[in-house]
Amino acid sequence: MVAGKRKSDRNPTNVSDKLGLKDPLLRRLSSAAAVTNSFLQANDLFLSPSQTLRLESLISSLPISPSPSSSSSAITTTTWFNRFLTSATEDEDDPRWCLYFRMSKSTFFSLYSILSHSSLPSFAATIFRLAHGASYECLVHRFGFDSTSQASRSFFTVCKLINEKLSQQLDDPKPDFSPNLLPNCYGVVGFGRFEVKGKLLGAKGSILVQALVDSNGRFVDISAGWPSTMKPEAIFRQTKLFSIAEEVLSGAPTKLGNGVLVPRYILGDSCLPLLPWLVTPYDLTSDEESFREEFNNVVHTGLHSVEIAFAKVRARWRILDKKWKPETIEFMPFVITTGCLLHNFLVNSGDDDDSVEECVNGCEAGDNGEMRKDDDKEEETRSFEGEAYRESKRIRDAIAENLSRVHMAQSQKVSARPIVRALG
Repeated sequence: MVAGKRKSDRNPTNVSDKLGLKDPLLRRLSSAAAVTNSFLQANDLFLSPSQTLRLESLISSLPISPSPSSSSSAITTTTWFNRFLTSATEDEDDPRWCLYFRMSKSTFFSLYSILSHSSLPSFAATIFRLAHGASYECLVHRFGFDSTSQASRSFFTVCKLINEKLSQQLDDPKPDFSPNLLPNCYGVVGFGRFEVKGKLLGAKGSILVQALVDSNGRFVDISAGWPSTMKPEAIFRQTKLFSIAEEVLSGAPTKLGNGVLVPRYILGDSCLPLLPWLVTPYDLTSDEESFREEFNNVVHTGLHSVEIAFAKVRARWRILDKKWKPETIEFMPFVITTGCLLHNFLVNSGDDDDSVEECVNGCEAGDNGEMRKDDDKEEETRSFEGEAYRESKRIRDAIAENLSRVHMAQSQKVSARPIVRALG
């Protein structure tokens, strides 16, 4: 009986049902909730999503359910989204599109035109949930779904369409990543970490995402859903990128200033193996030549671009910036990929927001793009020796020495400018 009483006590609805509104406190709460609810319905087109979602959550947590006021009955006959469309039709540059859907009006409808077999409210609800992490209950009220289960099915259906359509637009790597400093470099491969509640996936409770990022900050290759208990090199060797890299990166090599031919390659962190097509930083000692340290600095700057890309995905699609429940983890890689593909679409559309780069200024190394190799090297790395390993070292040395010459030539040019002006 005691347990049953505690269970009832934890249900505020039972309390309100038992006492009705005779209790003065409940009457005040009901009145405040009704006023707040009326305010929301009258001003929801002008409040930010964070404000409305917070107020809606507060109202739903109260031990009473406010009755809609008669003055707001006309407003509630149509959904929030329909009222928003009516109010936003005239102004093409209405900033509320970016506020609600993280993209301009023209980009919103351009993306919608690509997705066939999707209704406009379902598409808008999906983007809204991705952008703000809104609950399915919120989508029901805002976009006119019949139930939370229908809203859930619609969300994953649209995410599937986004994956199908936008994955077709993934470009092959192009040699445009720092062409002067790193000639023939096709991008940078790194890792992102997304958190999960509890310790289902190890002590850190997270999944890893491997991504290849180009010079424009777009995701060229995405492999999501790896448990954090796996080492980065083990993940890397099981991805599609590893299996097709030599084919994708095949082509004419580039001749550097010293006459050395360098094939197409990508950059990777020290947690990954040095390969003829994967160039990683040097393991420096105190007596290493300076050009190696200079090369490492450039590589780490490149790896930072992976951190920035993942930070932008989190900043724009807030559903990915929170810890996911273990029971929903099977859908998490799918939604992460959706966010990355939408990021690419917005970059290509010119709707990318560079201001979110400040999100990574305080990142600790290893949280995203850079993940350090363990002290005990993996068996895969130890077994990679012989002629192929020597060739990989030769290629890295040639790139590093060429980088040093470019930097030296640039510094000499800068220092000579005042002399030229004086002679002029």
